[in-house]
Amino acid sequence: MSITSSNMQLCYQCGKCTAICPVRRVIKTSPRNNIYQSNVYRTGSDDIWNCLTCNLCYDGCPQGVNYPEFVREEREGKQNGNLVHKGVFTALSELMVDLNKSRTSLKEAGNPDSKIGYYPGCLDFHNMFYNLDVDFRSIADSSMKLLVKIGKDPKLLQMKCCGHDQLWQGDQETFEKLKEQNIKLIKDSGIDTLVTSCAECYRTLSQDYDLPIEVVHISQLLNDADLGLKSGTKVTYHDACRLGRHMGEYEAPRNALVAAGAQVSEMTHNKENAWCCGVSSGMNCDDKSKALRKTRLDEAAATGAEVLITSCPKCLAHLTCMKDEQESVEHYDFEIKDMTVFLAEQLDGE
Repeated sequence: MSITSSNMQLCYQCGKCTAICPVRRVIKTSPRNNIYQSNVYRTGSDDIWNCLTCNLCYDGCPQGVNYPEFVREEREGKQNGNLVHKGVFTALSELMVDLNKSRTSLKEAGNPDSKIGYYPGCLDFHNMFYNLDVDFRSIADSSMKLLVKIGKDPKLLQMKCCGHDQLWQGDQETFEKLKEQNIKLIKDSGIDTLVTSCAECYRTLSQDYDLPIEVVHISQLLNDADLGLKSGTKVTYHDACRLGRHMGEYEAPRNALVAAGAQVSEMTHNKENAWCCGVSSGMNCDDKSKALRKTRLDEAAATGAEVLITSCPKCLAHLTCMKDEQESVEHYDFEIKDMTVFLAEQLDGE
């Protein structure tokens, strides 16, 4: 265990982490106790698999103890059987490592000589295995369209999975292989700026890769962009944990929506205090996470928004899944869309 990475030995057992933990609302879990057991008795706990690594505890800790990092280190080399969709996404990433020419299947597009690359992440696999009325590939199409609109002239890069889920599931070996292969692909592409529309990809490529280029989330490029839109649509914005608390980006997506004429109405828990969508790193899609997702949908409904916007494909999937499941007993009178799709649809309606 690395003392400097998580600062766990600075914990003075105040219990604030446990008090504000969203998972604590639905099951008995205790970040405070897990750290205590590790510090005092050097023992582990299966409770580490309940953590969403949403960073709410880290942001609120008066001692700066990085509990999500502690959890990540504790998971390394261990296995959790509670993977979503029977682990198909994990298996696909492992195959990419073994098959040298394997990439995400979206075809390369755009200006082949561009110094700006757009990485769509695993959107094509989301289309294959999420049984939802959502076209995840439209996020890539919309992102390319918006980048062209603001004069960035990008090219869509074919890469492997960034390895986010493997890293947080404890499979460091697979993550390192994906990282090594992707870094080579990025260097060979000749780009100096890498744009992604996925909050998890943005966090991983920025924090867990050692890239000699700039990595940006597309919302940061759209932050002050003049798209010439006057939407007028009332929306609410769900802060993805990886873009918000992990990377500190709260304003860019909101600014992009406001610049396009949308009226942004905040949920009760927003920005630094936003609640997670309930499913993290391809794990724990169960009744506990459903309870958290329903609470988030209820907050969105209370704003009176016509559209719930997010900047994470997995948040989009998990919240949409819960909304569809609840339709038999409770109707939510709003749509759920990725920010890029929402803005690109406005362009199409010019």
